[in-house]
Amino acid sequence: MRAFILTLAFFAVTVVFAQEKEVIRTDKTVKISTYHDNGILAQSGYQFKGKNHGIWQSYDNQGNRMTIGEYTNGKKTGTWLFWIDKQVVEVTYQDNLIAKVSYWETDTKAVANY
Repeated sequence: MRAFILTLAFFAVTVVFAQEKEVIRTDKTVKISTYHDNGILAQSGYQFKGKNHGIWQSYDNQGNRMTIGEYTNGKKTGTWLFWIDKQVVEVTYQDNLIAKVSYWETDTKAVANY
């Protein structure tokens, strides 16, 4: 009985720690996934030569997407979307700098550009 409880405890601890960060290596890229304390995916994306590269996404602790965007060799590129309260913020990056910001209300069709 004691051995069974110790084995069960070992697997429970292993599962908890396995959820903190997951790394999957392919030929040239590394997929990174990190998790909230409750086991829900917090962030996922890829790295190439130690730098963020490709699509990255982040989620709140309920699993709702908060951010999606793209890196190229560690630099933010293209259009990023951020979900904040009842708004979607669209940020366009050029040369790793913010080039344009647009705010979208999710319950209306109003748009504000800055």
